[in-house]
Amino acid sequence: MKKTAKLLALVMAMMMVFAIGLSACGSKSEEPAADEGQNPAMNYVGNYVCGRAAILIGATDEENGMDAIVTWSSSAAENSTWVMSGTFDPETLQFEYRDCVKTDYVYGEDGNVASQEEVFTGGHGIMTFAEGDPLTLTWQEDQEHAADDMVFEYAGMAPEGENVGMANPWSDVSTLDEAAAGAGLDMFSIPEEAEISLGEVKLSQARYMEGLAEAVVEYPAVEMTIRKGKASIATDGDISGDYNEYANTWTQNIKGLEVTCFGNREGDATKTIWQVDDTCYSITAYGLGGDTDYGLSPDDLNSLINGIQ
Repeated sequence: MKKTAKLLALVMAMMMVFAIGLSACGSKSEEPAADEGQNPAMNYVGNYVCGRAAILIGATDEENGMDAIVTWSSSAAENSTWVMSGTFDPETLQFEYRDCVKTDYVYGEDGNVASQEEVFTGGHGIMTFAEGDPLTLTWQEDQEHAADDMVFEYAGMAPEGENVGMANPWSDVSTLDEAAAGAGLDMFSIPEEAEISLGEVKLSQARYMEGLAEAVVEYPAVEMTIRKGKASIATDGDISGDYNEYANTWTQNIKGLEVTCFGNREGDATKTIWQVDDTCYSITAYGLGGDTDYGLSPDDLNSLINGIQ
């Protein structure tokens, strides 16, 4: 109920933007001013609109942290929301996220939510800002390509007094035990201190959302994410949140399990998924600095999967 209330408040804030005459894809408006010594994402916070869709951009306390909520009305009684958080790159002006949750809402005559359906979780995408008059952004949404060819124009800050904080579905915790408990899982562990080709496996971040726990392991040139979640929230057995297309797909047997691997270099798995009964698992390993072909070797996967529970 709290999450729904926050979303409704944000929806109302965005509808107020439309009410002042933004019937086209945005309207020229005073752009946010730069302020040195703060999160650079602050220079881009506010409302961006295109047709029936609106994006509310916010800044978080994390370094270069940015978050967003997209509200898209299909009628007076129905809309969809996408809620996400991630990191803003001030050099490329790109905001990248990997935790998007999309929800469809239907409203009753009294304006209250009559029904809601979670469409997907763990979605990935990139929002790219472009300086100009007005400031604009484009949205690469990898799951449904909902905003292809659309340009969102800056339409001002949220109405005075409105809460612009995002309804982030993820909760950060200190341990994987806490992540498992928060997600409603019996347990969650990774092979900490194990050695793979990248170096020692050491937990950098733990977090959870309903039905899904996540561990992040960071290396100088690679970010690895390990997930465990309920099959009921998976998309065709995949909880990775990675919807990219890869040149190669193959299976291999590890620990008596048949795992499915995806990568642009055969034998090097950027994404690996598998399922045990009603529980799904995933490992993704993304190369940083522009290496889009990085992947884990069979030996690395063997060391990791043998220690994931």
